[in-house]
Amino acid sequence: MASKYTCSICLNNFTKPKLLPCCHHTFCEHCIGDYIKAHAHLNKFNCPICRQETVVPSGGASQFVNNFYLEDDDDDKQYCTKHTKKEIEVYCRDCHKPCCSVCVMVDHTGHTLADLDDADQEMREIVMKLKTESEKKIKQLQEHSDFLKTKISDMNKSCKTACDKVDKQIDNICEKARKMGGTIKDDINKIGEDENRKFTKLVEDDDKMTSKMKEWCEYADRILQHRSIITSVDKHGLTDVQTKTDYISTNLHKPVVRHPYYSMVKVDVDCLKRLLGEVQTPTTFTSSFSLNQVKPNGEYYSDVVIIQGLPWCVRVKCGRSILFIDPVLKKVEDKTIKTVTVSYTVKLLNINDESKSLVKQDTRTCKPGDCTYTGICIDWDELQDINNGFIDDNKIFTVQTTVNI
Repeated sequence: MASKYTCSICLNNFTKPKLLPCCHHTFCEHCIGDYIKAHAHLNKFNCPICRQETVVPSGGASQFVNNFYLEDDDDDKQYCTKHTKKEIEVYCRDCHKPCCSVCVMVDHTGHTLADLDDADQEMREIVMKLKTESEKKIKQLQEHSDFLKTKISDMNKSCKTACDKVDKQIDNICEKARKMGGTIKDDINKIGEDENRKFTKLVEDDDKMTSKMKEWCEYADRILQHRSIITSVDKHGLTDVQTKTDYISTNLHKPVVRHPYYSMVKVDVDCLKRLLGEVQTPTTFTSSFSLNQVKPNGEYYSDVVIIQGLPWCVRVKCGRSILFIDPVLKKVEDKTIKTVTVSYTVKLLNINDESKSLVKQDTRTCKPGDCTYTGICIDWDELQDINNGFIDDNKIFTVQTTVNI
């Protein structure tokens, strides 16, 4: 007859006892290994005792947890912490402590006592269950952490893309401003060139008259038969000279100068803001639907989300063989709002591989109360096949919608 110390397959004492994670039944490593080879299907098998389904580890039966309690170890004796020379014999359920015989008589009279092996096995099962739950939570936390890291990466990419667009807009504005500034500078330089030509002509005329005056002075020297000191001519004007030469007649005057002047104006910050545009923050929300509730030819709506004062939701419509998923702008109380231009992204999430999620992006002008009718379409059979990754074990599918008005 099998006991808790014998394997229920070979009916001998355990050899390398292995504990199944789901039901906590124990078998010899080679016994459960042979059983798996004979009965496993699609990497799963049923426990030989309770028939509960168990997944085969990647390394086979050797990867199951050892049931250390059932392993042979004659030297593994446990002694009472209070009476160090006494072995523990029973477990006090009231005090949650292992006890020796002396402790039972002195400290645990009238308490509920349990066989040490039974209590140990019970605790081991509790620990295994907690470990299994903890492993599930670890997986959930890791998946959630990966999701958050993906969103952080997406956010960083969005920030960089938006900043690059700002730089591009600034470059466009600066390029146009420089082009306009170049035109203004061309006008300034043209005025300078015209004035330079005018003054250059006057200088040339002065040089010619100076040459004539020098000729006359030389003539005067010869007449006077001695050298005369000639007063230097002021560069800003010439003194009228009375000459005996009929062809020299000078009428000097200071011309009017047109200096170019650029009037600085105050930069209109409001105008710059309009040129640069505004920072827009698209709103992303998720909606979940159950295949158990979606019926053929029916329409179903998610909860309403208010975005910039406007009510948005997701509509799911089931045709004969196709499921349609669309963003919807619900009716608004403000009747002055006739149309809304919106950029949106609709994503049917794939829980197995996000890269396989179905995505639709578009920019449209819609009326309050109307569907966009340009969302996602998916074959009903493809959606309800759990292996495709669009639904979870509870037949729930999730839609992620981003709206930028």
